[in-house]
Amino acid sequence: MPTNNNISTEQAILEAAEEVFLSKGFALAKTVDIAKLAGVNQALLHYYFRTKENLFDAVFAQKIRQIISSMGEVLGSDLPLMEKIKKQMEMQFDFLLSNPKIPFLVISEITRVPQRIETLKLTVNTQVLKIIEKLQLELDEAHREGKIRQISALNLVVNVISQNVFLFLAHPIFQAFTEMPDEEFREFVANRKQENVTSILKSLAL
Repeated sequence: MPTNNNISTEQAILEAAEEVFLSKGFALAKTVDIAKLAGVNQALLHYYFRTKENLFDAVFAQKIRQIISSMGEVLGSDLPLMEKIKKQMEMQFDFLLSNPKIPFLVISEITRVPQRIETLKLTVNTQVLKIIEKLQLELDEAHREGKIRQISALNLVVNVISQNVFLFLAHPIFQAFTEMPDEEFREFVANRKQENVTSILKSLAL
């Protein structure tokens, strides 16, 4: 059974690995840099994770679980439907704002190692299906009551993800073409949260 010290050391390595992977990507990340940032030697890093690939898998799975857990927390709650959708969008946007390189890292690594999709399915598939099934029941009920147009839960989830994720994937191109200074761009991004929420909620109207 791991001690508290073992748990904190492992978490320190994971946090350091996340920072290095996000800043450099998998290919350019070096375990020596991760170990140094975590305050451990490479032998200890090797003891916990064996390879850089295993370490990346652990970081990747941890982030995906965090995302899905926050989805379940909000969409599985007893909040009114429209408030639930609004809160989920805001939480997802805030997560991306705090982790702006996550979308690119996820896409690039799934492209590099397509088998990661299977890993994702094993990690979160059951939980995601339950969330979508519950959301679909609520959407159908709201439609029957004449509150919203008919829409599938899957389409709604895709719309929400598309609205929130696109800006963080495309921001280097967008900022370069608009020649927007960093401070002004950060303000623009922060204001997009409410724009995205408004757009999605209006799209549900009859």
